[in-house]
Amino acid sequence: MYFSYLSNFLALLFYPLGFAVACIAAGAVAVMMRRRKTGLSLCIAAGTVLYCFSTDPVSYLLVRSLESRYSPIPRVAPAPSIVLLTGGEVQRMPPRLYDEINAAGDRILYTARLFKQGTAPRIVITGGNLDFIRTTKGSQAEASSRLLRELFGIDSTRILLETKSRNTYENGLYTKKLLDSMHLPLNIILVTSAMHMPRAAAVFTRLGFTVEPAPTNYLADVPHQRKFIAHLPSASTLVNSTTALHEWYGIAAYRILGRV
Repeated sequence: MYFSYLSNFLALLFYPLGFAVACIAAGAVAVMMRRRKTGLSLCIAAGTVLYCFSTDPVSYLLVRSLESRYSPIPRVAPAPSIVLLTGGEVQRMPPRLYDEINAAGDRILYTARLFKQGTAPRIVITGGNLDFIRTTKGSQAEASSRLLRELFGIDSTRILLETKSRNTYENGLYTKKLLDSMHLPLNIILVTSAMHMPRAAAVFTRLGFTVEPAPTNYLADVPHQRKFIAHLPSASTLVNSTTALHEWYGIAAYRILGRV
């Protein structure tokens, strides 16, 4: 748990916003120490980084570098299980009356569609309680399960829950333990966001799964719309850039740790 806290804190410094804040803080210290040129240079660096990663051309390249690895499949081949990686649900916490979905909610919709098409007889939902990010009641997997049952009428006996995992590697590790304990095959249809699929598929494959990638939640449209407004910074574009960097950092870290 402490590693999760530390890794998430240190990662902030390598994202555009965190890097810019650090540069501004260092620049302020430099100015107080009468090193105005150094302080000005750090502030310029902060502004440049924020601007670049907040514009569509840079964000598009980062996002497509991940999403282009797995194209959407018109007809997914059948498999014994669909594995849904959580992250698209919002748990029913006040003031919400019901479980909701967020920007990654396509994961849940796509899982329901694949199941309704008869591509697998069961759904395995993997995702625990990320209490180091926010305090919630129950796990992410339980929230996704409720959405699948209440909105799509999927029988609870067709859903298996893995509620311990806190990251992508643990998603694969605990899912393998669950399937092994029930003597179920490790041939799966893996559902997650297209940007997350390269890391997720590599982790599951390394753990011995036979993976049929079923990416969804694409963020970068093809062909790219090259317009003047794309060069103006926006908060949503900065979020997409940061998410892409998060995936690249995750891939690099997992390679160092031997997880992919």
